[in-house]
Amino acid sequence: MTVKQRSLHQGLTSAVLALSWLAMGSTTSLADNRPAQGKIGFWCDTSDDKLPITAYQNAAGGVENWIEWRSTNASDLGFDPLTRCQQVSQQFETQRRAGRLKYLTHAKRNGLNVICPAKAEGECNGILFTLNPGQDPVKVLSQLLALREGTKGTPPIRM
Repeated sequence: MTVKQRSLHQGLTSAVLALSWLAMGSTTSLADNRPAQGKIGFWCDTSDDKLPITAYQNAAGGVENWIEWRSTNASDLGFDPLTRCQQVSQQFETQRRAGRLKYLTHAKRNGLNVICPAKAEGECNGILFTLNPGQDPVKVLSQLLALREGTKGTPPIRM
């Protein structure tokens, strides 16, 4: 790939990421919002000056790290790792509360791979998050399903 093609590809990737995030929308505050003790839910954990992590507090009060936000692919569009963590964590929580995390799948939207909640028939029903260029959607989905099922030893997804 030439430098010009790579630059165009990166520009298109950034634009699609921005559109994906805007399409998700959120009217809720994006601040760290860990569930109260005894409650379950997702939030963006930024404690201890570590990487932003989409975390889940389970019914027993245990914290599970689901997604580590490292990539700066869309930072020039205002979607740095912290912003992505906050928005995706809110999207996970919104979908969890609506009961739409039972089925998950992957698809292509605007040329990029996405992970999404699905209808029972397997079709995407919204977008949870956009994968980084070059990430294998089958591998990411498999890891996400293992995290959802609470499989011991499953590392967080690196985004």
